[in-house]
Amino acid sequence: MKKKVVIQFKKLTERANIPRFAYQDDACFDLFSPVEMIVFPQKSVIIDLEIASEFPVGFEVVLRPRSGLGIKKGIMIHIGTIDSGYRGSWIVRLFNFGDHPYTIHAGDRIAQGALREIPQVEIIESDEISSSSRGTNGLGSTGK
Repeated sequence: MKKKVVIQFKKLTERANIPRFAYQDDACFDLFSPVEMIVFPQKSVIIDLEIASEFPVGFEVVLRPRSGLGIKKGIMIHIGTIDSGYRGSWIVRLFNFGDHPYTIHAGDRIAQGALREIPQVEIIESDEISSSSRGTNGLGSTGK
């Protein structure tokens, strides 16, 4: 049985839209633009979703692009995190990597959110760390 977690959303304006799932078994919920805007090729815009949230400590919402917009239109978002303690308005930055202007209409689905459980992390300083099979091999170390 799936764990159930509640996210409460508050509309900060009348034109805001409460996020929702398109299908019951979707991993992410859709986020909607409250405004009309054009995103020109190779440019970006910032859109205030005009919603605020409350959800339990130990979780985060990861802001993600919508697959269809990215693949079909070249519209991506800056991936971000909404922390459980944040009560301000959700904001997304959209990038147009395509060749044509893209018009966003009020009510369009422009991004998605994924609620993720996160462990409480303790950070400590250490004089030594263990070795691993990867070691210090970094960027490009696995080849093509």
